[in-house]
Amino acid sequence: MRACLILDSDAGDVDLAVALACGADALLLRLGDCVEDDARRGARARASALIDAARAKSGGPKLFVEVAPLNSELIEADLDALFGPGPDGVFLPARDGAACLQRLAVKLAVREAQAGLADGATRIGALVGADPAGVLALSNFAGASRRLCALSFDEAGLCVALALLEGGGAAINAARAAIVLAAAAAGVPALAPPVRVGEEAAHVAARRDGFTGAMALDPRQVAAIHKIFPAGENRQKPNSPA
Repeated sequence: MRACLILDSDAGDVDLAVALACGADALLLRLGDCVEDDARRGARARASALIDAARAKSGGPKLFVEVAPLNSELIEADLDALFGPGPDGVFLPARDGAACLQRLAVKLAVREAQAGLADGATRIGALVGADPAGVLALSNFAGASRRLCALSFDEAGLCVALALLEGGGAAINAARAAIVLAAAAAGVPALAPPVRVGEEAAHVAARRDGFTGAMALDPRQVAAIHKIFPAGENRQKPNSPA
């Protein structure tokens, strides 16, 4: 995984069609604010329908859904809504290291069995580094779960947690390094945080720092990400599912 395109919960049919055709390796479907309301229920239904439709085709991007944190009561409803067809994977805000991956893996295994899917079919992408404790917990990701397929840096979250007015600085740079090292130790890609359209040059620095791909906010960014992070230089190899 080198380019993962983020789609907001209110994305329309045209947005989805463009996203599916833009060449991204994966799409990350967001479900919106962590509130049990009609908007989130509608986002779950749209995500499930898209996954179901994509299952009938081949060659498209992998489909991931960003689920609620494990300490939220919404996590069960999020997962229940997605199995039926079952997504290729889920992205989880992972703030307590390996423990959250292992707890999520149990929940996924139960739903895979209920849906008739192979054990381990659903991969886990971890949204990491959103707070200081999450950065310090990165060292235990290696070997935590063979479902793990990527670490993605939530730099915006860390800036908020540290009350930083802008990115950069010693703490952010330390977190970037920790994520790159944790991903390398776990054998999965490290994905740089998204940038606005026109700021893709920031990914050149991310590649130099050791990131092997990036999140995208706009389909037009996918080609630039693929150019900056060539496939032949993607050194990490995703673990096999289990």
